[in-house]
Amino acid sequence: MKKVVFTLAAMLSATAMVAQSNSSNVTQTGESNQADITQIGLQNSSITSQEGVSNSAEAIQGSDLFASRNGVVEQTQIGEKNSAFAQHEEDRNQVYQEQIGDGNSASASQNLLFFGGDNVSDQYQEGNENSAVTTQEGTENVAIQLQFGDANSASSSQQGSSNFSGSLQQGNLNAASIAQVGTTNDSEQYQLGDANVATGEQWGSDNVLLQDQEGGGNNATSLQGSSSFDSRGGTVQQIQIGNENTAFANHEEDDNYIGQGQVGEGNSATADQNLGSFGGDNFILQIQRGNGNVVDASQNGSNNFSDQDQTGDENLGLVTQSGTDNTATQTQVGNSNSAEAVQGGFFFTSRGGSIDQSQTGEGNVAFARHEEDNNQVLQIQDGNSNSASVTQNILTFGGENYTQQYQLGEGNLSEVSQEGGAGLLGESNITSHIQIGNENFALTAQSGSGNISDILQSGDMNLAQDTQVGADNFTFVTQTGNMNSSIILQTGTANAATVTQTGGL
Repeated sequence: MKKVVFTLAAMLSATAMVAQSNSSNVTQTGESNQADITQIGLQNSSITSQEGVSNSAEAIQGSDLFASRNGVVEQTQIGEKNSAFAQHEEDRNQVYQEQIGDGNSASASQNLLFFGGDNVSDQYQEGNENSAVTTQEGTENVAIQLQFGDANSASSSQQGSSNFSGSLQQGNLNAASIAQVGTTNDSEQYQLGDANVATGEQWGSDNVLLQDQEGGGNNATSLQGSSSFDSRGGTVQQIQIGNENTAFANHEEDDNYIGQGQVGEGNSATADQNLGSFGGDNFILQIQRGNGNVVDASQNGSNNFSDQDQTGDENLGLVTQSGTDNTATQTQVGNSNSAEAVQGGFFFTSRGGSIDQSQTGEGNVAFARHEEDNNQVLQIQDGNSNSASVTQNILTFGGENYTQQYQLGEGNLSEVSQEGGAGLLGESNITSHIQIGNENFALTAQSGSGNISDILQSGDMNLAQDTQVGADNFTFVTQTGNMNSSIILQTGTANAATVTQTGGL
């Protein structure tokens, strides 16, 4: 709220106030110039232009106590060591600041703690060691910051609804920071250069944050929601093209979207949604094209979707989902890739979950884990030195789980564990292994009731091993190739085993 609110008696006086239509125009050319303008009233306008050395301009419109209505402040500086400052209180105010030179600084503040109006702040800097700061409170504010040069920094803070904040930086050692509190706010950050840092924070619902970086040594961070919890229907897009980039995004609540795209080397992307339950219906898309990339996705709640796509070398994909009816998709094309998807944990929550892992390349590893029931895992590996592992239920409870593993290549290993003990919880599980290649190994362990394990191997030096403990279990093994071996152990009632082997040395 504003600093002081007068009583009605103090606001009314016997003296009639005449509307002030003030205007100020200052032009300075030379050295060591300084301009100071203060306007209190209505329909004020101030234009200040400075060209020279060591210039400083300050314009304050409103206060004592609070008036500035339809005022406009325009400040232009060309030279060195320039500084411009503008201050507004109340509605329909606009600030334009333009600086061309070195060592410049521009600051604009409007409304000065609540009440508000249709404020606009426009800042343009071209040179070196520039800094621009904009703070706006109220409704429908617009802040645009443009910087061309080196060692630039831009910051914008807005409070209200339907606000827009944009920042464009081209140069080196740039930093941009944006904070918005309210609903349906839009923020865009563009950086072209090297060693750039962009940070965006939005509290509220239906906010949009876009971060685009192209260069080297870039870092982007996006926070939507908290104090306490608000972020619904939010959108975050982070695009990095270059090297040594890092992107981080987090969401609270539901119906949020995070999109992260990285092209380059040494990239890392992390996305967190819900941050400890509540919410759901969130979506994470992570795409990496390059080398040495790492992605990490974490989601709480129900009906969440995570999609990770990696093409390159030395990539690692991690997905953690806790809740019901969540979906995780991981696609890796390249070399030395690793994919891990975990659904459930912390009091078992994973029901109706789906994990889809696809790897094409060499040295790939895939791991999937489920808790509870009605979950399914699909693992496809086409390449060499691949390994796939699935664990479902994690010590009883659950059932109706399904696992399908397909491997085509050499040196593959496939492993499945499905649970359910003496109480026969973890029932009706299905496991299917298909391996086509050489030096393959498939292992299935099931403990429960009504389980089915199906292993098909075609290649050389394959081994299949089934272990089932429970009731109504069935296993079917077909091996075609050479040096195949099958071991089946069944303990329970109504078990059946069929083994067909063709080949050998």
